[in-house]
Amino acid sequence: MKKEQVQKIAVITGGASGIGKGIADQCRAGGYKVIVISLEDLPQDDGTYFKCDITNEQKVKEVIETIAKEQGKIDVLVNCAGFGMSGALELSDSAVARKMMDVNFWGAFYCFKYAVPFMPRGSKIINIGSVCALFVPPWRGFYAATKSAVQSLSYGMRMELAHLGIDVCCVNPGEVKTNFTKSRVKNFQTNERYGKRIENATLKVDAGEDHRMTPEFVAKKIYKQIKKKKCRHMIIISKKYTALNILVGLFGMGFVLNMATKIFSKE
Repeated sequence: MKKEQVQKIAVITGGASGIGKGIADQCRAGGYKVIVISLEDLPQDDGTYFKCDITNEQKVKEVIETIAKEQGKIDVLVNCAGFGMSGALELSDSAVARKMMDVNFWGAFYCFKYAVPFMPRGSKIINIGSVCALFVPPWRGFYAATKSAVQSLSYGMRMELAHLGIDVCCVNPGEVKTNFTKSRVKNFQTNERYGKRIENATLKVDAGEDHRMTPEFVAKKIYKQIKKKKCRHMIIISKKYTALNILVGLFGMGFVLNMATKIFSKE
């Protein structure tokens, strides 16, 4: 008699919109039962949606434990919730920067911390980073720092969970056409040291919105890692930044930093 296949459970933070929603759609199409954790008001009465502020550790603990009790396990955890911030580091709002670290880094950590006890051998953790973690652009240093922290956390997770058969991948997408750009906290505050460089760089980045990858395209790439028997430790989703990564290997990070400075620091 053929053994009955048990449905796999995927928990996705930020799964109500953008890349997160794309991943949720891919997982559903692949037969997973998807549980979304989000701040957005999309209540459902079938236990597949939890409204939660992931910066609230106790609330995250309660939600994850509720999911595990109802579903019996968690096979996939995707940490996708996050937001961005741009502006000169010197003139940044410290409170906003701390909030971004709370969401992008600590939120991912809390979800990981409380999900791991319920994840069986063969499970996957996918942390959504950014190419900014690899190639820090001027005027987005704080955002890059949060994503660099996520990448380092992912590497730590991967090594510490290897003997348990739990796989971890940090996904660093390039620019994606979502509401992320519109939602990014943009600080155009300047002084005599920076002039119009901050605004010019931000507008230059935003002008490429129509040429960005779709969230569906990125979600398909991420779903491939979820389905692999053994996923990679890190992937870059962007031909442009994959090529840039090769340049770093050939010429060093200093070359890339000088290039980015010339492109994004013009007044």
